[in-house]
Amino acid sequence: MISRPLATAILLACVLPGLAAAQTTPKKYLAFGDSITAGTGDDPARAKPGYPPRLETLLQTAGVSATVLNFGLGGEKTPDALSRINGVLAQGSPGDVLLLMEGTNDVTHRDTIGIETTINDLDVMAGRAEALNLAVIHATVIPRPPWAKVDTDNTLTDELNGRIRNMAGVRQRRLADPNEVFRETANLFNGFYSLASDDSVGHPNATGYDLLANVFFNVIQGIDKVPPVPGILVPDTGDINVPPTTAIRVDVWDFGTGIDLANTFLLVNGQQVAVVPTGSARQATLTYQPPSPLSGIVRVGLRSRDLAVPANTIDREIAHFAIQGAGLIQGDLNADGRVDGMDLVRFGLHFGAQRGDANYDANADFNADGRIDGLDLAVLASNFGRTATTSGS
Repeated sequence: MISRPLATAILLACVLPGLAAAQTTPKKYLAFGDSITAGTGDDPARAKPGYPPRLETLLQTAGVSATVLNFGLGGEKTPDALSRINGVLAQGSPGDVLLLMEGTNDVTHRDTIGIETTINDLDVMAGRAEALNLAVIHATVIPRPPWAKVDTDNTLTDELNGRIRNMAGVRQRRLADPNEVFRETANLFNGFYSLASDDSVGHPNATGYDLLANVFFNVIQGIDKVPPVPGILVPDTGDINVPPTTAIRVDVWDFGTGIDLANTFLLVNGQQVAVVPTGSARQATLTYQPPSPLSGIVRVGLRSRDLAVPANTIDREIAHFAIQGAGLIQGDLNADGRVDGMDLVRFGLHFGAQRGDANYDANADFNADGRIDGLDLAVLASNFGRTATTSGS
């Protein structure tokens, strides 16, 4: 015979699921990251800026007994974060969750912090959390706007995010993917980013932080709004002097309902190629061995959908690279086949450097005289607006 208290509890769970959820053990979410976690660029009238307080409100409104603590620190790089994370983790308890979104400042300092260092640092921080029986949700870093001082074309950011996805997948951790959500949002930079004149990285505005909070909320609540996404790519986007017979490999991840493998395709220079995905609905690999040598600039696209209803879809270019002998136009520093504002911004980062300096880049020294100066700028300017030919597939 069922007792009256047990019967009452069952009735509440069935009739009032929201109330039942609200009675669960309180959980803390430790939001750890840099200034984008801290809330730089948010509405100055807000007492508590950033995505963490918004996420807390979303969770509590949904009946989840949760506290979200903001441990964002402006300007932090992952090597610095390693020395700070232990004190933050000490404020959690078994069953709590670390929300780990960091790495955009490493991109800014890529000349001294390599991508492998960033990934290792993130993995170590997550491992420390797991050793204390905290769960971990990794997060990609958001796109950089055109006015950012470094990586305006997001080549480095995309490479980092692919590695973050791969790490989260291999380690069987959850992933929030604000990069994918943001990049598919209309009027992104004008509508969702701070337009402060001194913002050299790219921070959300109040509306952007609303969007960011929703990304984390959906992951925590198991709501799938993100399509399959690219992980590690071979060759990497922006690579030059790639052998013409190199195989193209794209790892695809899905952290929600799974990849619809029957509707997942690789495109080379806009044309769908004959590739059958291998792997599983969580992680699949597309490998294309070109039947004849490639040449020029090669553009790689991914067209896929997941198993959600309605399906989340992706259909865009995910990489480009230059084949050996492609004859890149002088000034095309990101090897995308065009000499444009993105190249000018990248050139500016090395202007004034001499051979032997930390920020010297031989690719920007167009006349190879050991100095990146006005003579090189004149070469870039003379080719500005030109476009190279694209390879056949």
